[in-house]
Amino acid sequence: MDEHHIVRSLVLRIARDIAPNSPPAQRFRTWAETHVLWLLGKPWSELKKGRKEPDMASFLAALESAPSPAEPRPRVLDLSDELGRLLHLDPFEARLLTLMIACDRLPRLADLLGGTVEAVRDFPALLGELAGADPLEAGARVRRSEVLKLNLISFGIRARHDAPIDIAWTLSRILDRDPAPDTLAEALAGQRQSTALSLADFEHVADAGFLVRLLAGAARNRAHGVNILIFGPPGSGKTELARVLAEAAGCPLHGIGEIDDDGEEPTRDDRVTALQLAQRVLGDRAGAVLLFDEMEDLIGGAHRSGGDWFSRREGSKVFVNRLLETNPAPVIWVTNAVGNIDDAILRRMSFILKLDLPPRRAAHRMLERIAADEEAQPSDAIGKLIDTAPETASVLRVAVRAARLAGETDCGAQAAASLVRSLRGGDVLPQGFGEVDFGLYEADRPIDALFDNIRDLGALDVSLLLTGPPGTGKTALAHHLARVLDRPLLVRRASDLLSKWVGETEQRIARTFEEARREEGVLLFDEADSLLFDRTRARASWEVGQVNEMLTWLDRHPLPVVAATNHADRLDPATVRRFVFKLDLGPLGPERLKRAFERFFGMEAPAGLTQLRNLTPGDFAVVARQLRHAPVGDAQAALEALRAESRVKPDTGIRIGF
Repeated sequence: MDEHHIVRSLVLRIARDIAPNSPPAQRFRTWAETHVLWLLGKPWSELKKGRKEPDMASFLAALESAPSPAEPRPRVLDLSDELGRLLHLDPFEARLLTLMIACDRLPRLADLLGGTVEAVRDFPALLGELAGADPLEAGARVRRSEVLKLNLISFGIRARHDAPIDIAWTLSRILDRDPAPDTLAEALAGQRQSTALSLADFEHVADAGFLVRLLAGAARNRAHGVNILIFGPPGSGKTELARVLAEAAGCPLHGIGEIDDDGEEPTRDDRVTALQLAQRVLGDRAGAVLLFDEMEDLIGGAHRSGGDWFSRREGSKVFVNRLLETNPAPVIWVTNAVGNIDDAILRRMSFILKLDLPPRRAAHRMLERIAADEEAQPSDAIGKLIDTAPETASVLRVAVRAARLAGETDCGAQAAASLVRSLRGGDVLPQGFGEVDFGLYEADRPIDALFDNIRDLGALDVSLLLTGPPGTGKTALAHHLARVLDRPLLVRRASDLLSKWVGETEQRIARTFEEARREEGVLLFDEADSLLFDRTRARASWEVGQVNEMLTWLDRHPLPVVAATNHADRLDPATVRRFVFKLDLGPLGPERLKRAFERFFGMEAPAGLTQLRNLTPGDFAVVARQLRHAPVGDAQAALEALRAESRVKPDTGIRIGF
């Protein structure tokens, strides 16, 4: 069908419904006079046939046999024909689609309908008749057609100033872009996705290999109903993982219903239509995989409420269920939360993957790649931020780019810190410790040799119980062990885990161990006596449950755990056997007192220092800070400050006797 044939057919059919001398008849005549030369190849004046003025009957009679002008076929009609082929429409459906698009996109036809469509008794039936349907069933056939079911195009509201045809966003953006025939399928299905990453960047995802094999098998066997759901917090790399999985499986990946070239935002209906279109276009092509990012759009206009749930869900659950059961091309669904998704939908997934923030090693690889992209050099500051705050991985790209634009050389450390503080609700980032001086530790065994052996053996199911008075360096040792093992340190105190609600403390404990496994980190429980206290002193059964929960997890945790306490006598007796090594740190002896004095004050230790027996490295650090504000001139004055610090401790530390 060319433009002239379509317009001529519609004019002849519409003329049957227009009442003479009615306003639509007047507009119809005006339109005919305007376009008569194109329609008939001769001016209006030649239609007189003995009359003073030409009438519509003469015009219509001439139009019946008017030849089509020799002119190029409008590109939009070629696109319409190609769409019908790609969508596997039968001849009637394909002609109907072309007619409906022509009514909206051909200016001559749009002008005609704008002035006369209100006079047509049944416009859908009229188009159905022109598309080849029997006049008696044309209307019904159009209304149940695939063209309308696909929500590509519909009939507008019957009002004088409303367009009779309504083209959906999904189709409109394709017609506006006028793609080449060989790219039309991709324009319909969604933009082809690519990635610069590889499976090595997601080695922390244990199930990645299985998912690659699943996609490859589904493509090879053209299996229907294959769906993979990936969920997790923002910034964890869900979309990038989907791209990597598809590429590793050798499958082209198409994003569904995303923002178009003009920046227009699709609605839920637009995205659902885009998904149906992509399935229809690519479903029979072995290998294609679809990516539906932000799955909550499928469920409807959802809004966050408590936890990871959404409220105000729209759409039919039955519709979604059938969609998941019958999709010809595999779909990777991505969302931040699954709390709003019905169990019936989850059960129809082929696999559900929870993706958390990347562990330390993966985050450092991300930093190297992003820094190279932004022509920046990784800094110690951004590296330390990654080690102390896993959320840093989710903001690396924007932070590094901000640093580049600002001309900073910290590779985004300042920008990333501001973002992480906001993500954490304003909490101050934890500060690490410097290098550990093992010469300042009074312990029952050489600690440096023990840590080296743990590192060299490579067995990670190791646990340490550190006991001793405050200031002996227990927490610094935990930080040092994490550095030796090249793993992040996760610090948890009683205030982080204890809750006033029954059962919530146990849940927090479980989440802590799960996070440590996910981050592959060293777990430090500071103030461990508050979490592993003697159960015989419990005043309520739920307190016993808290200790039991801790002991159970300690038994089965496969990664390093450190517990530190100043009150070893308060620990439950069952606690001690849960730890592979027990290190009791004490106050400094004579030799280490001298070493500490020289290190902190830069002077030779004076006589009388060894009489102080309750000092720890922490006490020397406190006195060193005092002397920054009240400097002294000699070693004896520094010794007096240490004596004053010793006297305020529970044990005076003064040696008595001969």
